[in-house]
Amino acid sequence: MKSHQINYHQFHGQQFESNANFNASPFSLDGVGFDLESESQVTSKDKVYSMCPAWKHRSNRIFNVYSPVDLELKIDVENRRLNTPNLNQDKFDEFFNETFEHDWCTDENVTIQSSIPRFLFWTKSKNIWIEQRPHPLTSRNNNFVCVGGWFNISNWTRPISFGLDLVNPDEPVIIRRGDPLYQISFHSTNLDDGFRVKKSEPPRDILNKVHKTKNVLFFFDNKLPLNIKNNLFKNKESKCPFHFLWK
Repeated sequence: MKSHQINYHQFHGQQFESNANFNASPFSLDGVGFDLESESQVTSKDKVYSMCPAWKHRSNRIFNVYSPVDLELKIDVENRRLNTPNLNQDKFDEFFNETFEHDWCTDENVTIQSSIPRFLFWTKSKNIWIEQRPHPLTSRNNNFVCVGGWFNISNWTRPISFGLDLVNPDEPVIIRRGDPLYQISFHSTNLDDGFRVKKSEPPRDILNKVHKTKNVLFFFDNKLPLNIKNNLFKNKESKCPFHFLWK
């Protein structure tokens, strides 16, 4: 069994085009953004299952992500519009965008992309996968479910935002500062491995990978060729599928 260190940095909306913007995030300051917490840390020890080894093994490897701000979203389904009474236009444009262009809102389904909070994760370990998954309380408390997914962060270095599927488009999404939004878990080739998360400032080589990966996505208009896309999900020794870009 190994213990892998996962570094993370929280930054401000979609601003990561330069080192200055990246490191100026107010959410990276202690007491402004929220640190990641494992599910076992925040679960009451009074729970009847809290001493179950199967539950503890899994919950030690699941980390909660919390909202650093109050947010309210109202959906005008008929006109395909989002309204946010507590955000000005600049902040709205920075924190939200439509997902999958014209298909983000139908009479039955609404899916929104949010970049608050936005995280970057990186690790020196090989073949580590990151999974983004719904938190069990958001469908009841906040009227949304996070759109889940996973990929190999040892191969692919990019920021993570999150998609919201609304439970009831006729009702608002109401989020309070400190509410859990979704969960993050990590996986290696050995499910018995452990993970430590550490808030860190990203080094220059990691920032360079972020910028170059972003440029690849922009160049292909997010429609990656299959051989490149497959590298997102492979276990291999190469640090990144685009290693040739920074030789």
